[in-house]
Amino acid sequence: MKNLEMIQKLTLGKDNLETVKIDYDGTEAEFTIRPLTSGELSKLQAIEKKPLVVKVGMQGGKRVSQNINDVDINTGEFTEAQAEAMYTAIALSLSVDGETVTSDDIKGMPTGVPELLFEKVILVSKLNDKDLTAIKQFRKDE
Repeated sequence: MKNLEMIQKLTLGKDNLETVKIDYDGTEAEFTIRPLTSGELSKLQAIEKKPLVVKVGMQGGKRVSQNINDVDINTGEFTEAQAEAMYTAIALSLSVDGETVTSDDIKGMPTGVPELLFEKVILVSKLNDKDLTAIKQFRKDE
């Protein structure tokens, strides 16, 4: 890719639409998606981290963290938060050409379809498992 093409691609951001195909239960479906923006990624990270509770103690009238590793995690709530981040990421990425797709639209899809779409969103947005915890389950074993 030439320099000018690369600059144009980077500056297009969420307007850089890509057509992706998924194969589900013998049916090929085609979707137009866009990369997530930095602001959207921040919102998704907040959704994922919502169930995490950091324990903080008081010492001499000041708030102090008891231990950097002292975090309460409700695994059920954390799993739900990861799923919500995934549904929201897909909805944002599918919201193109004036259409607004909601996370509820994605939740209504057959089991397996959101996961296939999320893999495409990860690729087009160039995300990795450091960006979102939910991505770790989509890494391919090498």
